[in-house]
This record gives sequence, C-alpha cells and structure tokens, in this order.
Amino acid sequence: MIRFVFILSTFLFLNGCGGSSAVNNPPAPPVLPPTPPPSSNIPDPIFPADTSRTTCAGLDYIELLSVESDSTVDAGFEASKAIDGSLLPNNRWQSSASDAQLTVELGYRHLIKEIGTAWFEGDQSTNSFDISVSEDGLTYTTLLSNETSSGTSHAIERFDVPDTVARFVRIISNGNMSNTTALSEIAVFGCPLDVSSAPLKPQTVDLAQYNLSPNAPSGDNFDLLTWALDTPRTDPSDGFSLRASERQLDAGFTDDEYFFTADDGGMTFRATIFGAKTSANTSFTRSELREMLRRGNTGISTQGVNLNNWILGYQPDPGRSVGGRGGVLQATLKVDKVTTTGSQSHTGRVIIGQIHAGDDEPIRLYYKKFPNNERGYIYFAHELNGGEDLWKTVLGPVNNNQNNQPIFTSNPAQGIALGEVFSYEIIQEGARIDVIIRRGDLNAPIIAHQYVDMIAENSGYDVVDNWNYFKAGAYSQNNTGEDGDANGVGSDYDQVTFYYLKNSH
Repeated sequence: MIRFVFILSTFLFLNGCGGSSAVNNPPAPPVLPPTPPPSSNIPDPIFPADTSRTTCAGLDYIELLSVESDSTVDAGFEASKAIDGSLLPNNRWQSSASDAQLTVELGYRHLIKEIGTAWFEGDQSTNSFDISVSEDGLTYTTLLSNETSSGTSHAIERFDVPDTVARFVRIISNGNMSNTTALSEIAVFGCPLDVSSAPLKPQTVDLAQYNLSPNAPSGDNFDLLTWALDTPRTDPSDGFSLRASERQLDAGFTDDEYFFTADDGGMTFRATIFGAKTSANTSFTRSELREMLRRGNTGISTQGVNLNNWILGYQPDPGRSVGGRGGVLQATLKVDKVTTTGSQSHTGRVIIGQIHAGDDEPIRLYYKKFPNNERGYIYFAHELNGGEDLWKTVLGPVNNNQNNQPIFTSNPAQGIALGEVFSYEIIQEGARIDVIIRRGDLNAPIIAHQYVDMIAENSGYDVVDNWNYFKAGAYSQNNTGEDGDANGVGSDYDQVTFYYLKNSH
C-alpha cells in the first residue's frame, strides 16, 4: 500500500488572508558546490565497514552524497538542484527528455524503506516514474514501476517500498502531460548498514547573518510586535504568570532572569521549575512567546475566531475575517540547558514550539536530553481535539507506541547537543502538520521530518469555531525536579536561545 507524506517547502506560499512577520531578513540561499563525479570516483567511507549487515532499525532522512543525470538538462536546471533541500520553482532538475534518468549516490549501503519525490508544478499535473536501486551501481532492482504522483501537490510525496539494501537510487521518468521531466526534489528514507550510525555532519552557522546586537533588547533585534510573552514571574494582580504585551516587547521589555539578550545577541528564554503558571489548569512554567497577529491593536480580542488568530487549512469557512488560513513557523535556535533533576519522563524535557488551538494543541514540539547523554532527541505530541495525545519522533528512534511519550534513555547518535544551533519548521497546510529539522540554519540540509494527517487521525479540528496561534520559547515540562527555596533560589531550569524566528500565514 502506498503511503503519501507531504514535506512542504520552507518558502511555500499559503493561501488566505493575513501576513507574515520575520525577526530579520531571511538568510541568503546557499551556494551549491559543483556536482561530485559518479560513484566510481568517490572513495569509500573512511571507517570500518560491516558488509555482512543487511538489517537496521530507524527511518532517517538519508544524506544524498552526489547525483548524476543521464540526459542533457535544460539550462539552469542541473541535477544537483534535485537534492538541495529546496522546493523553490527554480530549484529543480529539468530535462526535455520525458524518459530522463537521475541517479543518486548514498556513499555506502543503506536499507531503503521509503522514497520521496516532489515535482515542479506537481499540483497541476501527475508524473509517472519508476524507482530502482543498486548496491554496486551496475545491477539495478526495480522497487516501483509506473508509480504516479498525486497531481495535487508540488511538495514531496513519500512512497513505501520493500526494505532493500542499496547504495544507489535511480528515478526513471515516464513523463507527464507536457512530456517534460521536471523534478524539484528526491528524498530517500531508511537506515545505514555499513556503519553503526551515520557520521554526523556538523554545520557552522554564521550568526552575523542575523544582525543581532548583544547590547540591544530583543524587541530591537527581532520583530516582536506580533508576539506577547509569558514568564514564570508572578503577576501581583492575579498570582498567575506575568504577561508582557506585544507593545511592551516592541518597546524593549526585558527580564534579567527569564527573558534577555544573550552575549551573542540571541533572544534567550529561561523557565525555572519554580515560578508562576499561566492558569490554574497549567502544570508547568514557561518563558514563551504567544503569537498576536493583531500587532498591538487592543481593539481585537486575543481569543476566538478573529483577526488575532488563524484557522487550520482544512477547517470550514468561518464566515468572518481571520488572521490567516494555515501557517509556517520557522526558527533557528539552540538549547542551552535542560533540567537534570526529576522523574524520568520529566527530566530534560522542554517544548520549543507549538500550534495552540482554543483549548488543545494540534502540535507541541519537544526537545529532550538525559543528563548522561551527549545529545538530545526531538519529538512532537498531536493532541486530538478534546482527546488524548498522539506521540511521534521527529529526530531519534522510531516511537513504536504512539499512544505514549517516547522515552529513549540511550544516547541518540544523530541527535542535537546542548549549545548546537539547529532549525525547525512547523508547517500547517490543508489537513497536515509537518515538522522539518535542519542541523544548522534554515539553509542547512534537512536531517529529519515527521508529520500528522488530521483527517487520517480524525483529530476533530475541522470545525467552524476552532482558532489557532503559534508559540515559541522555553516551555518547561518538568515539575518534579528541584524547585529551589521559597524565592526560587536553586531551582532547576530550561534555557533556549533563538537567533531567527518567523511566523507567516
């Protein structure tokens, strides 16, 4: 049975009213290196290989080492654009030959489990293709024959294939209505065989691209007029979390303990276990932004289906103006610290991004790291409307029981370390919510992807009165650790620093 998954472009334009807000200008597109030569000229990996291994666990987004086209490409649409991680219209491999072939090299043997393809103007026409794989680059085995794209999306669609050992993956186009081959992206999913785990590829991030001043408040470094802030500091008027409005943030609000500018100019959020919470029904503290599309216009309520909030892509028309339909939240950040005390389920657990509905959360994105591990893993919870949570791993071992939070006590070899800069994208369009993780900035290679289909899960958000907003920051998920004395001294805490944040609708 074919299973479709859509990985949406970072720069996808979403239909609907509303606008976007960016903390600064997006980073410039990366300069692609020349396409490496074919496999025969690529040295084998410089690590011991276990060529007898034929099975492995995991479903990772596999790095594609090189790519080669067997036919003449149209000017400006070279083969390398099919593996650059971008779905922009001009970033595609294109050939006038309807039967063109593209072969990608994985560097060493993997167990291939899924193949992804994204076609230029794939939302306007279907594309037929075959997929074959090879261990030696000479003898190929067909995994998909006369497969057809949906014709409803220009994003990546994922197809299940029989688990097969391979080092090379070839796509053979059977053409489309225009008899032209135009592939935006090919993706391969599986796990490595010749190594115990794939080598990490650290990414150097030039923070200067964000133009952040360490001497300025975050409201000067970032566009915060579209956000409000809740912290663990107590509001004396009601005893709950003190909120800084979008106008206060824009005017330069800071809090030396919970919300401040880092030495490198980043926007730092700190959530101590000890502190005020946002409501009587909330179990955890937070230093977290709440999206405010009204941008300081207090005549618009913060609650309800209105211009301050947005609706999901598959919701029915509410018959009134809203802040947008669907949305994308992009962030480049690092986790400085997570809690090191408390229960196994709470230790080292912090939410770094959310889509929040009126009462429930269509997605909560978690980072979790145990004290003795070098790296942490990333997962999300999808809360059914009025129901229970569905849990999925984004970066880390596969969660085999999606009714329970994934707890992996072993060190995740491909995870994210404390202090390591990475990026996430939370993308909502139609009935889907996709999460993409990159090691480095938003131009870095994709290293992980996960999604939830709200129609398939019968999530219950496709109702007229549902409304949503993004959240980002450090929402601690630990209330069992050390909470310090009555003044909070000695309290364990989570700390997250953002360098880029953009919400668009």
